[in-house]
Parts: sequence; structure tokens; C-alpha cells
Amino acid sequence: MKRFIFYLFRWQLSTPILWLVVRRMGAGLGPTVIANLVGGAIFFWVDRFIFTSPRLEVWHLKEKGICQKCKKEARLRRLVRSGSYDRTDSEPVFLCSKCSREKLAELKSRGVKVSQASHKDHL
Repeated sequence: MKRFIFYLFRWQLSTPILWLVVRRMGAGLGPTVIANLVGGAIFFWVDRFIFTSPRLEVWHLKEKGICQKCKKEARLRRLVRSGSYDRTDSEPVFLCSKCSREKLAELKSRGVKVSQASHKDHL
């Protein structure tokens, strides 16, 4: 509950900016605060799902770098979290697409579920 209250408070920090916009449309400060509270109450749950759901894969990408396995310079990626696989607090290991495909095949053989769509998106 403390997180929810803190989130609503943080959400209210945008009220002055929102009010500057909506007052041109005839809304006062009171309705703006209420609208912001309703928005915060809705988006708290949406944001919580997006940022903490184990159902969503999290990837880190680097446009250019050296693969830590084959030492080739390329676009790199790192699977951070997917289902039961979580390397959030681990030392990051960035791999090129070839080495990453090999690593994903290894993970799949160990039973880690990796979305095929996400895998293709990050090649």
C-alpha cells in the first residue's frame, strides 16, 4: 500500500504541467487533480506489470561492441530475464547474434522458455 501511495504522489507531480494544458480547455485545478489520481490508480498496475512481470522477457542491447565469446565486433545483446531465467544482478555478458543463438539453444535445452518472437526481434 505504501508503494501505491508513493506512486500516486509521484504521479501528482505532473499535475502542474497537466493543468497548464487542460486549463486552456476549461478544466480547473480540482478536476485535473482528480483526473491525475484516476490515471495514477490505473497506470500503477500497468507499470507494475510491465516492470516486474516474469512473463515479459528483458533484453539489453548494444549497437556496437566486442562479443565476449568470439571477440567479434558487432551489434550485441544480452538476455536479462525470461521466465525462471534471471540474470538481473549478474555481471553482464554481451554476445553477437551467432553466439547469442548458441547460448539461447543451450538455455532452451536446459528448459528455459525463450520467446521465438523476442529472439528474432533482437538479431
